[in-house]
Amino acid sequence: AAVVGAALARSLATRVGTLVEGARHIAQGKLDADIEVVSNDELGELAAAFNQMSSDLDRLNLSRRQMTADIAHDLRSPLTVIGGYLEAMRDGVLKPTPERLDTIHSEVQHLHRLVEDLRTLSQADAGELTLNREPVAPLALLDRMVKSYEHLAAQKKVALKVESEPDL
Repeated sequence: AAVVGAALARSLATRVGTLVEGARHIAQGKLDADIEVVSNDELGELAAAFNQMSSDLDRLNLSRRQMTADIAHDLRSPLTVIGGYLEAMRDGVLKPTPERLDTIHSEVQHLHRLVEDLRTLSQADAGELTLNREPVAPLALLDRMVKSYEHLAAQKKVALKVESEPDL
């Protein structure tokens, strides 16, 4: 009985030690930790649950990185338009017209909306978000985008044109 008890205790200690080692890997930021499932008992179920948790953490971490890159890109785009217009006006290449100032203002408004979207994401993350659906006029959105980028496109000798059904 003592020999069987010692062997069983050793087996349990080894499997628990493997779980502890996996937890240490995750604590160190190595989110792809994977533990071999060697049984169908409670420790095997715990190892399988640990592997699922590790996989989910890794996937969520990759999603967070992608979202951060997307946010940086979305913020950079209106800043590029604003900077391009302001630099061209400062250098005397373009004159400040009401239309150009409206475009710059529109891009500033776009930045405000992006910052508000970030605040909304943080509310969603905290579970405090209420949704308010609004209709969108895609053609107006496309026209605004063309106006925003027509100066940059013209510099690269690219013509921007929206072709759409009127009732889009």
